Amino acid sequence: MIPKQFRIHIVLIVACVFMIVFPILNETPDTEKAEKATAVAMEFLQLVDAGKYAESWQMSAALMKERVTEKDWVEKLTKARTLSGALVERKEKDSSYSTTAVDSPEGEYISLIFDSKYQQSESVAEYITVMLDEGHWKIAGYFIQ
Repeated sequence: MIPKQFRIHIVLIVACVFMIVFPILNETPDTEKAEKATAVAMEFLQLVDAGKYAESWQMSAALMKERVTEKDWVEKLTKARTLSGALVERKEKDSSYSTTAVDSPEGEYISLIFDSKYQQSESVAEYITVMLDEGHWKIAGYFIQ
């Protein structure tokens, strides 16, 4: 039998572990959502890799379209891809799920990180945020670092 003075410690430790682990587990998307979001991200990246920047903007979520005009999107991607050159390799590094995003409404978001190599840029991180928009997964953000 565990002495009474240690029982409270055990309860507190279990409660703390639960408080730490539960949010982490909650931030993992279920397999179906992750697969759909990843498929949308890959379709988007294929358009970008092919230089079809206007088409990539068209498949974006309304949230992104409100923040970036199609003209600005095409200009910025054209400049970025001219500097980096053609894609050599891309590997998915990480993904996470959240119901919140900075300066965005609550919803469902899946963030993907890719390690990429381009002709003129050996180590590039590509960040893609996919959100559930009107029942469909759509691109909410794309950043290159």
